[in-house]
Amino acid sequence: MPRVPLGKKGDPVTGIQALSTEGLVGAKRIEFWNDVVCDTFTSLTVDVPGNQINARMRRQDLPEVRFAIADSTRATVTHSREQASRCSDASFLLHLQLRGVSVNQQGGRELALSPGDLTLFDSSRPYRVSFDSPTSILVMRIPRTLLREYVACPEKLTLLPMPHSSAESRLAARFIRDVWRRLPETTDEASKRHLTRALMSVIAAACAALPQADVRGWTHGAVLRVQLIDFIESNLWDPELDPSAIAQKGRISLRYLHLLFREQGESVSRYIQRRRLEECARLLGDPLRAGSSVTHIACAHGFKSSAHFCRAFREHYRMTPSEFRAARLACVDRPCPPIPLDS
Repeated sequence: MPRVPLGKKGDPVTGIQALSTEGLVGAKRIEFWNDVVCDTFTSLTVDVPGNQINARMRRQDLPEVRFAIADSTRATVTHSREQASRCSDASFLLHLQLRGVSVNQQGGRELALSPGDLTLFDSSRPYRVSFDSPTSILVMRIPRTLLREYVACPEKLTLLPMPHSSAESRLAARFIRDVWRRLPETTDEASKRHLTRALMSVIAAACAALPQADVRGWTHGAVLRVQLIDFIESNLWDPELDPSAIAQKGRISLRYLHLLFREQGESVSRYIQRRRLEECARLLGDPLRAGSSVTHIACAHGFKSSAHFCRAFREHYRMTPSEFRAARLACVDRPCPPIPLDS
């Protein structure tokens, strides 16, 4: 087991753990960073020229899934055959390239990732990631059992390109970035579990779009559910958005629509209301929106009355919208780790 890094900091506002090589000198930098990546992902070895590295890790968790953003100067990261054979918590690692370019190798395949591209690694087999200039990568660590519930034989899909040019991959990348941004605002455990299911469905759709994927039995439902979720996300402001409108958009029956959402553990109506509440909460906590009234924010996200919004908000967040806004804005001056996700 790697030692717990002494440089770990947990932000009380966002819940994001931040770890950095800043302040360390000499060989302590690479030693510290090796401990960080092993503790965050799986057994790995980081090599850099002259042991000189500047790096930072930020991480946060959903039920069963870990999110982490690794920012680093030039390095080579290796998951050796010996490390893979000792891996007791086998998982898949989904990489989303945020900045820079990385060259990746596993199972005889080699793939260069540019910003917006995705690919999948299997921790039970050796792999290698290298980059010659500063890079930033968002990594999701997904248990094998969880991914297999959504993707048929994911072992066949490792290191296949899921490029930004693909509509399914682009949607998955956007949804992953949005979940990273909004996860600190999601404190309810039930909501986090729903987010996990929605996230896995989006990833399944991106995998289904791969020409090499065996997609029998799950492709149509997974892709359709993702398309409908994307329609909902784009129309949360519309007070007429309801199951009937969504079913009509998807050219499916109401019964089939409810079946698609039942598979991810949340009715379509509850999904719409939860996402509207989460978007309203995000704006209530934004200092730039401090001049917007609670009623204006609610109406801009599909709520037909202020009374309905306040009642639903209090049931979800255990406080009134005004209390929530006051609590969030009171934290504005506290230091928070930056989240460089602007696309």
